[in-house]
Amino acid sequence: MSEVKLFAMFVESIQLNIDNFLVEELTEMQKEIIDEATFIFKENIVGDIKSFGGNIKKNEEKYNELLKHAEEELKLEKYKEIKKHLKDYLKKLPELIIKTCGAKIPVKEFPWVDIIFRTVPRIIYDENVKLLDRPIAYYGEIKCFLGRTTLYGKIKDQEPLFAPFTGNLDLGGYKLDSTAKEPKSEIFSYVNAIINSFDSAITKSQLAKYHEEFSRHGDPVCDFFMKEDELKESLSNLTSAYESGRTKSDTAVCGIAVPLPSDKTTLVIIIDESNDNNRYAKCFEAQLKFSAAACNAPVPMMGATPVQGQQTPGTVSTPGGQELKVWSAEELAEQAQSRMTSQPDMPVWTEEELAKQASERGTGLPDGIDMWTEEELVDLAKQRSGGGLNIPEWEDQELPECKNCGYALRSGWEKCPACETPVGEEFPEKEEEISEQPSEESSEEPEESEE
Repeated sequence: MSEVKLFAMFVESIQLNIDNFLVEELTEMQKEIIDEATFIFKENIVGDIKSFGGNIKKNEEKYNELLKHAEEELKLEKYKEIKKHLKDYLKKLPELIIKTCGAKIPVKEFPWVDIIFRTVPRIIYDENVKLLDRPIAYYGEIKCFLGRTTLYGKIKDQEPLFAPFTGNLDLGGYKLDSTAKEPKSEIFSYVNAIINSFDSAITKSQLAKYHEEFSRHGDPVCDFFMKEDELKESLSNLTSAYESGRTKSDTAVCGIAVPLPSDKTTLVIIIDESNDNNRYAKCFEAQLKFSAAACNAPVPMMGATPVQGQQTPGTVSTPGGQELKVWSAEELAEQAQSRMTSQPDMPVWTEEELAKQASERGTGLPDGIDMWTEEELVDLAKQRSGGGLNIPEWEDQELPECKNCGYALRSGWEKCPACETPVGEEFPEKEEEISEQPSEESSEEPEESEE
């Protein structure tokens, strides 16, 4: 494993939470930083500034526990090769904590009710351990819901750009407490996790992907920002991570707008890493322009076609890429309530009225449907009992018979249809045969007498 990865693994393992060391009492150095950060819009401050700064003396017990945990981690065999550098890191921790400070500033005539300033010092490892204490950030919540997380960043040898962010930010395992009542911008650990996500490979890849695969075009919000010349000029004055030399990556994120659905606001964060004395003015101007533009950005229409590979807010994607709309419990309750109030007036009948209508309708059969009596049904049953053919029943009649074959003859027939014997003709031969039969019987009788 590389030394850089080992260093990052150690830093993550000791779980340094700067907000555990923040107090309201400032050192002289911290006061000077806060004065410089607030002087540029002093006339717009309408209340008391709430400042905070890192302090080890007032949190000595927490600091000793942190050091104890770090020393135990340092004993592991895997850190043997960079043990010296890790000790240098622990020596610089007090300076990192002390140089962390900020202020919540109530303002007027701005897109935010409060704007927050803070320093963003970092300890980095690049052959040697260094403390970078110049980066600063301004951030605040605007009362506009942007609808999608949007990045602003720079790619080396390319024009700066805005890009939509798909999915969840890489907050390094940080979980926001859903029960917290204070504004998200005032939760130091949450904002700190977002700022740290600027260096995540996931975040930077979103910027590069939109530049390379989508030619910087297709997202309505980003397209709107790219047409704002003053906004682009202001943000281009920011010094990015690769321009300051803090990172060797050719891609850097300088700003972000994060929608907060539960509050229906958008958190806008801008960071500058320059060493210039006017970095406060540059960073604040970029924050102001970005926030104002976000308030005027188009709201994504329901059912709008997103850029391929992107997911619209409030949806989930199936494995096949199909987007399905998702509603929260509150949205469903609102829709149900609105539908109840918008229902048309429908008549209501009493039980007596329904009974009366039923009797008036008679059989209740629709028009065009025949109804049979019981007698008619019996007749139909009789007709169908003959195999489905309507054959009349046979009536006995006195009909003459053919003298030859005995077939029943109808009146008016001249010949028998069976043997073609003329009707009424006599056959004496048959009479002779009949007369001969007794003689045969009589001839047998003597034989019986002989016996």
